[in-house]
Amino acid sequence: MTASAGWKMALYENRTLASAITAAVSGMLVGYPFDSLKTRMQTHHYPSLLACARRSIAEEGVRGLYRGLVPPLLTASAAKSLSFSVFEQIKLWLRNHDPYINGGSKLGMPNFQRTTVGSVALTAAVSGSISGAVIAALCCPLELVKVQMQLANLMAKGTNGLVRDASGTAIYFASYETVKETLRRLTGSDTTGALTHMLAGGTCGVVSWLLIFPIDLVKSTMQSQVLKPKNVQKYASSWHCLRDIYARLGMSGLYRGVSVSLIRAFPIHGLNFVVYEWARAAICRITSRPE
Repeated sequence: MTASAGWKMALYENRTLASAITAAVSGMLVGYPFDSLKTRMQTHHYPSLLACARRSIAEEGVRGLYRGLVPPLLTASAAKSLSFSVFEQIKLWLRNHDPYINGGSKLGMPNFQRTTVGSVALTAAVSGSISGAVIAALCCPLELVKVQMQLANLMAKGTNGLVRDASGTAIYFASYETVKETLRRLTGSDTTGALTHMLAGGTCGVVSWLLIFPIDLVKSTMQSQVLKPKNVQKYASSWHCLRDIYARLGMSGLYRGVSVSLIRAFPIHGLNFVVYEWARAAICRITSRPE
């Protein structure tokens, strides 16, 4: 095997890793300022997103919105490549070991084949939840370093990381795969293009944030009091924090700061999947191998 054939083979075999890294870096550079504003709005009281942005830029400049960028930028590539790799491997395993293909359809067994939109969603949800749990277990300390630097006064604790990431990743991938498959069927095509990836990615980002935002809010609120002495900490547990916010502010309080997440969700997550799918297709073209 020649050197050229060797690197093409290596690139093709690691196409998920390479594509995820490309998507992670581009998404991080574009979306990080919005993530910083979201964290500040969750832990401080600003009348609006615009007011938060104006004050942050006035006090710290645009550079302040990128505070804490280095740790997640260095780790996002690894985390996202691992997330996508675990997702793809679990999805493949489920389809290859599906009881449905061995007579399980007669028994009403789960269907992990692409026979219906529902089966696509089920496969993605199961694969995504496992992927999210793995990422939460490995990357929670690094996530807390990012939040610490954004708020400039935090330490690591992370009681809600596993639940948030497992459920969030399941919803994330299930939403993407469902919308993507639905659009593919509506167009009657065997393949999907950039517009489909943008719409499916943007939708999955918005849906995910709407469903898991209260958990993310509690996480940020609990972390913001870590350095305070025990006798002055406002909340004894995450459940206590959730109940207090709801009692004082109602449902709207649990979505304080959600506007910035939703504003960034559609374009950032749409871009994420456009870049990811484009990179995978490009690698297949370069190596002259099938997708």
